[in-house]
Amino acid sequence: MSFLAIIAAFFIEQYKVLSTPKKWFRHQITQYAGFFVNREFHTVREIRMQFLIALIPFVVITLFLYIMPLANWHIPYFIINASLFILSIDILGWKQEAKNSNKEREYVGFIQSFATNFFAATFWFILLPSVLGTICYLTLTAMGNLLRSRGEQSAVYIIVVDKMLFWINLVPYTVLIMFIAIAGDFEEVTHYVISQRNKVKVSFYYLESVLTEVAFLAIGKDKFAKASSRYQDDTIEDYRSNKDRLNPEIIKYVVALLYRVGVFFIGSIIIISLVELL
Repeated sequence: MSFLAIIAAFFIEQYKVLSTPKKWFRHQITQYAGFFVNREFHTVREIRMQFLIALIPFVVITLFLYIMPLANWHIPYFIINASLFILSIDILGWKQEAKNSNKEREYVGFIQSFATNFFAATFWFILLPSVLGTICYLTLTAMGNLLRSRGEQSAVYIIVVDKMLFWINLVPYTVLIMFIAIAGDFEEVTHYVISQRNKVKVSFYYLESVLTEVAFLAIGKDKFAKASSRYQDDTIEDYRSNKDRLNPEIIKYVVALLYRVGVFFIGSIIIISLVELL
């Protein structure tokens, strides 16, 4: 029945209902994350320990839910679970970021927002037995972003945060790339993914780069490269540092692609849920 919570969350965001409670709840997640990382760390081990300690409440409650007989509490459990998911998820926030991207000529940020705030957060909600999957993912992401904001070139980010974000995003990003391939140019995306098999790095920045490149390939990026600025090196760094080389029209096509991906993703969840009910 998780798909009912996802559909309800979509319409609540679409009509801007519960905006204030949602902001408050997300702020509480950030506050919880900040409690563990807003301090000075002297060793990598200290940082890893903070991530593990932050996970303990989620692990304990999840194990409790696994062993607790919920048959007589199915409806109350669903209502509580769905309500917390609605408060924590950000399904359409990336769309506003895309509008701002078109003005600022920044072609990458909203893709990552779609991937983390909607797709990965929903993925862990479906995979784990409750909304704790989403809240745990958002907490770890918030912890990583808080440390990341201290300086992307720092050893803290490179050694710990980048790898941690890689591991918690590896599976949902892989699934997302599959959906993008289905929604866009399947052959081109598949060829690119296969070409990466010997280049994989344990780095979240690498995942971000691959995902962005896949999104551009899925809509046919060559159509949006300005004729006067053709280039040989099609790396993500090139997209970020040479914005004048791309036609701003690319934003609309990437947005349309992500809409299709969202529809396919939610549609798949609905189909799987209905099959399980039969």
